[in-house]
Amino acid sequence: MNLSLRWLLMLCLLATITTATAQKTERFYTAAIADTARNYTLVIQPEKGRPAGMVLLFPGFGETPADVLKETTFSMAATRAGYVVAIAVIDGNAGLYLTDAKQQRIAQLVQDLQKKYKLKDKKLAVGGFSMGGTTAVKFAEYSLATSAGPKVSALFAVDPLLDMERFERSVLKAVQRDQSPRAKQMLQYMQLLLQQDFGATPVQNPEKFYTISPYAYSDTANTAIKPLKQLPVLLFSEPDAINQFNTNHRDLYDLNTADCMSMIADLQSMGNQQAQLVLTAGKGRRTDGTVNPHSWSILDVEQTIAWLKLHLK
Repeated sequence: MNLSLRWLLMLCLLATITTATAQKTERFYTAAIADTARNYTLVIQPEKGRPAGMVLLFPGFGETPADVLKETTFSMAATRAGYVVAIAVIDGNAGLYLTDAKQQRIAQLVQDLQKKYKLKDKKLAVGGFSMGGTTAVKFAEYSLATSAGPKVSALFAVDPLLDMERFERSVLKAVQRDQSPRAKQMLQYMQLLLQQDFGATPVQNPEKFYTISPYAYSDTANTAIKPLKQLPVLLFSEPDAINQFNTNHRDLYDLNTADCMSMIADLQSMGNQQAQLVLTAGKGRRTDGTVNPHSWSILDVEQTIAWLKLHLK
């Protein structure tokens, strides 16, 4: 290799390293939580300048911040756009965050982050994937319905589970159809969590869950989503009904798309013209190459960054 080519290769390598390490990344721990291995927030700060706002991300069930960074480029794109990105791990991301007590924990986390990173005068967006999207929607509702505490200015979610009654009935049907051990385990675990927190499940007592679920199709008063009436909301979902039917014997009622479409339709009928649903096709794929419509990859990164810039001014 000649000298000039060697220098060119070194310059390219240095540029790559600089780009990869431009954002400052650190773990933030809330002092009130002792088990830091299961309770921490990965914070990624912009390279320079005063932050334009904060984006609080909730990973999917059992996911870590590393999983989020692997599955989507959104976090790094958001920091390049000037936002502090905080990816939260709460109880190992292995629970439901529907009670007021758990929502208060998230509100305290936001306040701690705003204080630490000097963001109290900046707007907050929340987002998440799957059950993390569930948490994001619920926290947006909680923040806007509560007089004290931080307020969410924009909400986005990737294929979130929203209607607990629909989901429980869906899993009951899955158990009935194929008796799969995975479906049974999912049903038992979800019912256990709901029983522990609320003493009932949505199938047992649907009306009780009208305010507990982030959205309830059977609640014609749309009680849970009333706080979102004026909030910018962006949801992504990929039905891929043929794939789901052929590989998992799932019907349309089994898909989180049903929740997303219904909630956005109801918000729009309530006058929220900033509620938007993006239905994708052929974008669902994990980084290992597995085709899966329930994936971070269906989030359009450029569209979401442009949307944040519009609503976090």
